[in-house]
Amino acid sequence: MTEQVRALAELVRADQSVTPEELREAAVGLEEETVRALLDVRARLDRLRARDRELSSLMASLRELVEVRDVQRLLQKLVDRAHELMGTDLTYLSEYDEATDELLVRANRGTISSNMRDLRVPAGIGLASKVVQTRTPQWTAAYDAAAFPHESEVTAAVEAEHMESILGVPLISSDRVLGVLFAADRSAHTFSSEQISLLTAFADQAAVILQSARLLAAERESAANAAAARAEAEQRASAMEGSASLHERLTRLVLEGEGSSAIARILAESLGRPVAIADRDLAPLATSDDRAAGWWSAGRLGPEVSGAIEKSRGTARWVDVGTDVLGVVAAMAGRTLLGVLLVGGDPLDEVQRRTVERGAQSHALVTMQRDAIADAEERVRGELVGDLVSGRQSWNGLRHRASQRGVNLAGSWTPVVTAGWKQQRWSLVRALSGLDSGWLVAQHDAGVVALVPGSPDSRQLADRVHARLALGGGTGLVLIGSTTRIEDIPGEVAELSTLSRMLPGIGVSDAAVMGQDYAPYLALFGPDGDRALAFARGLLDPLLAWDTSHRSDLVRTLDAFLTHNASVTRAAAALFVHPNTVKQRLERIDQLLPGWRRQEARFRLGIALQLHSLSRSDTP
Repeated sequence: MTEQVRALAELVRADQSVTPEELREAAVGLEEETVRALLDVRARLDRLRARDRELSSLMASLRELVEVRDVQRLLQKLVDRAHELMGTDLTYLSEYDEATDELLVRANRGTISSNMRDLRVPAGIGLASKVVQTRTPQWTAAYDAAAFPHESEVTAAVEAEHMESILGVPLISSDRVLGVLFAADRSAHTFSSEQISLLTAFADQAAVILQSARLLAAERESAANAAAARAEAEQRASAMEGSASLHERLTRLVLEGEGSSAIARILAESLGRPVAIADRDLAPLATSDDRAAGWWSAGRLGPEVSGAIEKSRGTARWVDVGTDVLGVVAAMAGRTLLGVLLVGGDPLDEVQRRTVERGAQSHALVTMQRDAIADAEERVRGELVGDLVSGRQSWNGLRHRASQRGVNLAGSWTPVVTAGWKQQRWSLVRALSGLDSGWLVAQHDAGVVALVPGSPDSRQLADRVHARLALGGGTGLVLIGSTTRIEDIPGEVAELSTLSRMLPGIGVSDAAVMGQDYAPYLALFGPDGDRALAFARGLLDPLLAWDTSHRSDLVRTLDAFLTHNASVTRAAAALFVHPNTVKQRLERIDQLLPGWRRQEARFRLGIALQLHSLSRSDTP
């Protein structure tokens, strides 16, 4: 008996697995109550040994988790270890957001669908919210039948994973709920108290580790932010020091009398970007390279750039453009635009934008300096030009005064007169003076007069001056006189001035014209353009009325007939119609204008047709 008891004791204490049948076989002959007691002792020992193994595994897992510093990696490690510890089909962890009272699935293990990835559980929904609210473990053996609020997206994720029984325990640290750790099976069963206690113990320790990792991450982020802020401050200080140095260089340029080209060059070198400077009329004044020069098309800036300049005029500050031109700054003196600074390339930081604004201020100072010098020069030259075009002074005295200004009045001169432009006259003077420093330019009557030395191509000269003035906006007349000696200039200018008052009366208000082309009309009608136009309409009104009411073309037919020396065939060819059509129209003209075929009448009609043509063609 003693040997039997000793053998039974060994079986009860054995580390290896012993089945109840093996234990009963060894206890043959003993009372049933004794056998049941032995079986109960063995079961308790099995549970204690299992608990010991679980706790050993738990401690080993926790020691490993303590070494993980990255929060997201730690979350996944927590789930992996819990999955191994619990042996369930799937395990996942939801992080709790105190601000929204929502939970977000941050890590999972054992899932078979993508529905669980970044699943957001709204406030008050599901088993997760119940765990947060009660701060205690919660479980269910059948999710669908559980008595808590459901939500479609959460339910869809549960169904996609075929989850039935779910156990959730809170992650609590320093009295704050950090999240919920879940263990779930795809079959219905009730979680044992040992399973609940094991997951709870793991979650309690994991919460402390997670909170520590969060604090370390926050500290590292704070340190990184501080380092970044320090580096940014150092970089900003360096940039400001560079900006101050550049401002000193720009100031020296102004004091040394340098121009806008030097400002554009220095800014381009400092910023590492293309730079251009425009004058008051937005014409290119200085460019750092070909790319900057390409911002003008046919002498004009694009509408986006022009719109940005208008905005900058109100503040004299940087305005983004967003096209090839990065941004602009208007150079202002009070409300007066003195120019524009344009920059291209990559975006600028705040210090660089302030640097560009200082560059615009330097350009404004340079421009005002030059304006002061130009004003003095213009006053002197203006008096000289005024006396030259008036013809009231001694020519010997005028030649002496001109020579003192470095101007030789010998040779040929071509007069240019402007009229009808809306810009201020000093602006027109500056614009024309900028075309050629050798021109003598001054305000005259309601416009400006320029005396151009030499024998230029009159048509090219007229087009060039008109195009330059048009850059400033608006429309007007540019009249070119005959090239002549200086003594005949007063007469030429007087005739051009008279013509400038006549042309608007016949409908010509925006054009570049040769004075000699209109001299016959001036001789016939004088400066009264309305009188000339009334003459033309008086002769042509019957034809014009007929053309309007019958959709005919009698005026053009008469013009073609007279232009081609009364040839029906050539008139028809010019009008692209059949000769019979021309004959029929001429017969109608006979009815409307009796006697028009007489030589004197044809002469008057020819003049009327020319005036009518001029009034319909108002182009430069």
